[in-house]
Amino acid sequence: MKNIIPLVIAVILGLAAVFAVSRTISKQMEHSEQMVEIVSASRVLEANETLIEGFIVPRLVPASALPKQHIKWENKAMVIGQKLLHTVAKGDYLLLTDIGMTRSMGNVIGDGEWGLPVTFADSALVKVLQPGDEIAIIGSFKVQETIKQGKDIDDAPETIIRTVTTVIYPRVRILDITGSGVFLSLPPQQAIALTAIQRNAELYPLLRKTNDTKALNRKDGGIFMDEALHDLVDGLTPITIPNVPAEINE
Repeated sequence: MKNIIPLVIAVILGLAAVFAVSRTISKQMEHSEQMVEIVSASRVLEANETLIEGFIVPRLVPASALPKQHIKWENKAMVIGQKLLHTVAKGDYLLLTDIGMTRSMGNVIGDGEWGLPVTFADSALVKVLQPGDEIAIIGSFKVQETIKQGKDIDDAPETIIRTVTTVIYPRVRILDITGSGVFLSLPPQQAIALTAIQRNAELYPLLRKTNDTKALNRKDGGIFMDEALHDLVDGLTPITIPNVPAEINE
């Protein structure tokens, strides 16, 4: 009898351990990372070789491990007919930097999407960007507000023009760089909207971490009104520059 009790306890502990491990595995499977199909080489591809269908194959990669200038398998048509700039080993990812675009930019656009150039208010910011980068597009524009004056129904409302800054697109991927902006591929309605927006707003690019899946709702960025600039200086002590500024000590 004494020998049976430790055996029973051992069995119970073993079952508990198996149950705990199975639950852990189940949770890990539930929260498994999203996999993305990207273009890779089916064999060794030589420099200056023209790509055809049989030269590329899909490869599953975790979203967090995607290379910066990857090409999604759904956009594989953009590489067909293009020439390689250098050798790519079998199984390696095919990147935008590997391809010399010898055909129309139409081959870069995703299926069912429209390509459009986007011009930014400060072209100097474009110099730090490159194809494959992910950016947020911020817009600064004027909005008109009508404010009721007084309690009398006959009082004319006052119209106020405010300058606001907010997120237009929280994440887009650059396909190419233009002189003062970038070239994007967007679904038709979003492309139309951005075409109209850039006619009425000053746009600015903000560089994002590649494959970052946070802050994808444009409302998360809030809105900044120029009136808030007054709050930045409220309560601060004014600075005056003396007639003879301090000398520089060498």
